[in-house]
Amino acid sequence: MNALIRYKMILAGALMTVLVGMSTVRADSVVVYPVQSGLINDASCCSPYVYSNSTSPTFSLTGCFSDPHYGCWNDRERGAWRWDLADALPENAVVTSARIHWNHPDLCNAWSVYLWIDAGTQILSSSYCQQIRSNPDQKYSDQVYNASTYSWALDEAVMDEALSGGYLSLVNQIGSSGQGCPMHSTGPEGVRIVIEYDPESCEGDFDGDGQVDVDDVLAVVSAFGTFATAYDLDGDSFITVNDVLAILNLFGSC
Repeated sequence: MNALIRYKMILAGALMTVLVGMSTVRADSVVVYPVQSGLINDASCCSPYVYSNSTSPTFSLTGCFSDPHYGCWNDRERGAWRWDLADALPENAVVTSARIHWNHPDLCNAWSVYLWIDAGTQILSSSYCQQIRSNPDQKYSDQVYNASTYSWALDEAVMDEALSGGYLSLVNQIGSSGQGCPMHSTGPEGVRIVIEYDPESCEGDFDGDGQVDVDDVLAVVSAFGTFATAYDLDGDSFITVNDVLAILNLFGSC
């Protein structure tokens, strides 16, 4: 067996022993509340168009039922919210997940739930809310749940665009045939975005999983004694004990 290979195996075994019991740092999180909220409700039965701002802490979103003989039963209401994400995260933070959360005052048997999500920069208006529904960046259709709180995952590409442009907007509806649920709109339990992130770009994270872990340590060990500059942490273009010590120092970060 080649002496270098034997040395790598011994070094890897010793490092695995050292790493037992060491843990990684969990991502931080931030909660972002809307800077604009309102209702789309103009007594036009099932196709409301007119948006108006509302700071009411609770929205009662209802569905509709239109009958050719008896006319309209209930007028559909939709909610809309807009978030300013420009300064939501520290510089160089790496988003690991993002979700829209909302709460109901009581248990909600929700059905025919729709979400239209857009990363545009416009303020909420009748025309923009219609544009969001016509051409959203992300959409949830005909969802159901039975709970007092619920959350919806935001696509990575949508969050990237929203953070780049600074804003994210949502239009939603709950219920059909007149059935709906009150929901908190503003305040701590209102419609909010929860973003989990790593505080900064992660030095030593060679496999891109957001943390320096055993796989990254073993990658440096595997490159030991070579000119593998991708794993060179001390800048001398050669993988030595100094690089191994550097990755151990970074272990558990990000």
